[in-house]
Amino acid sequence: MKEINVLFLDDDQKVLNSITRMFADEPYGVAVASNSTEAMDIIAREKIKVVLSDQRMPDISGVEFLHRVKLQYPDIVRILFTAYANLSATEQAINISEVYRFINKPWHAHELIPAVVMALYHYDLVKENRRLFEETRSKNEELKTANSKMKVLYDIQKDFSSTISHELRTPLASIKAALDIVLSGSAGGVTDEQGNFLGKAKSNVDRLNRLINDILDLAHLESGKTTLKIKPGDINQTIQSVVETQEAVARDKGLYLKLSLDTQVPVFAFDQDKIIQVLNNLISNAIKFTPSGGITVSSVRCTNSNDIEVRVKDTGYGIKEEDMVKLFEKFQQLGEPHQRCVGTGLGLAICKEITRQHGGKIKVESKAGQGSSFNFILPIVEKGEQ
Repeated sequence: MKEINVLFLDDDQKVLNSITRMFADEPYGVAVASNSTEAMDIIAREKIKVVLSDQRMPDISGVEFLHRVKLQYPDIVRILFTAYANLSATEQAINISEVYRFINKPWHAHELIPAVVMALYHYDLVKENRRLFEETRSKNEELKTANSKMKVLYDIQKDFSSTISHELRTPLASIKAALDIVLSGSAGGVTDEQGNFLGKAKSNVDRLNRLINDILDLAHLESGKTTLKIKPGDINQTIQSVVETQEAVARDKGLYLKLSLDTQVPVFAFDQDKIIQVLNNLISNAIKFTPSGGITVSSVRCTNSNDIEVRVKDTGYGIKEEDMVKLFEKFQQLGEPHQRCVGTGLGLAICKEITRQHGGKIKVESKAGQGSSFNFILPIVEKGEQ
């Protein structure tokens, strides 16, 4: 049995009989009524989507009836048809009943049936749009709640990390001092085996100390507690000074460390200490993950975007495509186990945050087995000292 979706109201029984025959083969059911009371009863018990009403009725005008439908069932699509159209009825139908459209008598099947089909489509479309809107709003509320919870948890984690790191610094300093005293022989002789064990302990204390410093550094950057000291400087000179300090490390590993600096790079404002930190991180990583060949550090002025791009390119292991998205996340140790070196896994996250706070960005170009190029971009803008 077909679901009744359409209702016609007309006091002319011949018209109703004609409509019943006209819509007999349609996939939806059609109900007819000769007065408003009967029509409202049908609407109450059937799933009516479209109501078509004659304007001239004995007990109520079509406009008044459709207005009543609108008040009780606002989703139903309302259509007014009449052979006595006038401006007043049209205005009332639009302003009071908010009708979907008008149909003049006499109608033809090839006009009336498509009009009803379009009205049904309109009803379903409005319903679906409302459902999607409510679903989207609900999802947005869920996401908002989840984001708020994550922010709270993230703030707790940052505060915890910062507090614990501060608390660990003092005992670590004492342990390191004690190990240095014993290793120096000031507290008595130390055998080679004892010295070996103490040296390993000292190495791990130094590693833990680096981890604590990196955690504190990143926590301060992310929380906004670190204020960049922006002032005009020569980025080429800064790059050269960092390369000079790293040259010995690269040379000891049998690697070259070359410079390729763009002489057109102007003096611009940046935090020299923080950019030195970024360069040290990137060059140190390049040295660690390059078994042969070497590293080239270059600067380029991007005139189109008014930026400076600094590149640290190596001939090392390269990075797998699936690992690229993890690069700048915290505590990430990428590569095969035999390629990994001792580190905190926070260096690139710190580099990303420092460049972001400069209004720049950092990116990587790499393929497994073909080396990597870590490039950070800084805007050439005038900034006062913060």
